[in-house]
Amino acid sequence: MGSYLPLPLFQNHTIMTISSISSPTFARPITSESSPVNIDNGREPKTQHNEKTYHNVFAMISERYKDFHPDTERGFQQHPGVTADIEPISKQDLISILEHIKTDNNLLESCKKNSAKAPFFNKFYLMSNEDQGWNLRLHSFNVRGSGLGEEDSPHYHRWTLASKVLAGGYINVNYQEGPKTDSTLPKDSYSKYELSSSKSQVSSEARKAKYISEAEMKPTEKNLYAQGDLNHFPIAKPHSVETHAAVMGTTLTLAHTSKAASDSSISFKKTDNIEALPEIKIESNEAFMTMLQDQIAHLQVLVMSDNLNTLLTSKFEQGASLTAGEEKHLSDYKEPNYVETSLLPALAIYQMEALNGIEHNEFFGDTEKLINTELSAIDKDSLDTLICGNQNDLFDKQLTIEINDNELAKQLNQRSTQTATIH
Repeated sequence: MGSYLPLPLFQNHTIMTISSISSPTFARPITSESSPVNIDNGREPKTQHNEKTYHNVFAMISERYKDFHPDTERGFQQHPGVTADIEPISKQDLISILEHIKTDNNLLESCKKNSAKAPFFNKFYLMSNEDQGWNLRLHSFNVRGSGLGEEDSPHYHRWTLASKVLAGGYINVNYQEGPKTDSTLPKDSYSKYELSSSKSQVSSEARKAKYISEAEMKPTEKNLYAQGDLNHFPIAKPHSVETHAAVMGTTLTLAHTSKAASDSSISFKKTDNIEALPEIKIESNEAFMTMLQDQIAHLQVLVMSDNLNTLLTSKFEQGASLTAGEEKHLSDYKEPNYVETSLLPALAIYQMEALNGIEHNEFFGDTEKLINTELSAIDKDSLDTLICGNQNDLFDKQLTIEINDNELAKQLNQRSTQTATIH
């Protein structure tokens, strides 16, 4: 695998905590000087903190969304689209939001009703403003999936989209649409469909697909979108995504959409006989609660990964000793699938050692303290499910640190060069 360094999360910015946001903040530019430090008030009851975070996120997005202009697709402080609406939202904020949804029956039912799942893809509805028309969702893509839902086919969105990559990543491909001709290459030949809105579907129905015509879709640009990236997807630009799950690991994105500009969307397929696209709704409350808790556990492990790297980086920069295991975690963190190929296997061993009274040799005491603190907050059953599923992925060789795709290797190396230039 080529050497590369992923761009840090919101480089050149101090992360703003949602719980600290108040109305005056909306009118102030987000800079490293004006953004307050993310501080968790341990004296505030957890349920109260979660509820406060949920409502503050809703209020922040609603306030910033007022500046969105659909005609120019410019938003808050002239940022592209609706990207600025979700820039300050952290993984910890999303944990609080999901925890609050679990404890509010009305929110839980709404979340279940508007969420969807597939064998390797979960779409969690988080919140929306019916008056303004925006939505906020969390998308999770399993490493065994071949594509991000229907995103692996060229398509137009019916709304302006902002996507924040929380983990993993993918190659985004933009296209130029044209009529199919005798000179159109087979790889660029597609059937064009009009798709009904998934919002109107109930659990037993699928998205209806109406054939329009044959079309030529020529790729014009490819870009890697990975952890820390915040991207704008214009309505007028068709795109698709290429997943490289074995290298990028589980991909988790925060998706924020504007008010829909139409009641249907356009997608391009390799066949001309599609009538509907299935979408699986979650029927059981118990099953949905388990899905929510498992997603919370995954986010908590991602937060642990970031906190562990922050601690080890600080120790290294201060000249403190590191164990061989700590040095390996510090080095492996740059890999996109670090959580799957290094951290989760280490946690599996760590828990087995604790269960059998075996001394931990991989970490020094201060690192063990951080890990124990993080583990104590994670639901045990959900963590076991996550670790067990990951072990199966490793045994089945679903994950690798070797890159065989030339385009992905090039994009990762470009990312490394950009980071080296910045630093």
